[in-house]
Amino acid sequence: MRKKISNVSRLIVPNKKINIFVISILILGVITGSIFMTIINNNDKQVIINKISVFIQNINNYNLDNTVSFKNSIITNFTYVIIIWILGMTIIGVIFNIFMTYIKGFVVGFSLTSFIVMYKTKGVILSFLYLIFGQLLNIFAVLLLMIYSILFSTKLLKQIFKDKTNTLSNFIKKYSFILLIASVMSLVSSLLETFVFPSLLKLVVKIFI
Repeated sequence: MRKKISNVSRLIVPNKKINIFVISILILGVITGSIFMTIINNNDKQVIINKISVFIQNINNYNLDNTVSFKNSIITNFTYVIIIWILGMTIIGVIFNIFMTYIKGFVVGFSLTSFIVMYKTKGVILSFLYLIFGQLLNIFAVLLLMIYSILFSTKLLKQIFKDKTNTLSNFIKKYSFILLIASVMSLVSSLLETFVFPSLLKLVVKIFI
């Protein structure tokens, strides 16, 4: 049992410094997104609030097509994951991946703050639901892939400039396995976002708002 836990731990945290760096980039994005939502002008803020209102009204009136929503969510999540995985196999691609991780955090921070701006204290509950059932697994998927994309680029650099005899075949297999894990996370995230989050959102709106 301990060995299994240790293996999972090493899989999730293969390099503490890289883990901390990637998480820091995501947090920076969340903070920036939150600040940006609070400082935009009132007209833009009202446009966002109106979009959220329409979304919630559609949920309450059963006007959302879950099939279409799931399709859009899965395409978005899978595209993000695959792009990060592909870029991670190039040295320069890691720079773009860092930016994509930042953007992911920015969007999450912006979205969470939008609920709070619209519903004040009650918006914290909606933000929590959105984070847990709409984004959390997908965030883990992005972080995990980002960590391994940096590791891959590091090993690639070492092979080019230091140890040219060292092959990347074993790490490519591991990197592909990480893609599989991230894809499963993204799939489950899309299911939660499409079929669970709207129902919980409707319940919370009915009770608290």
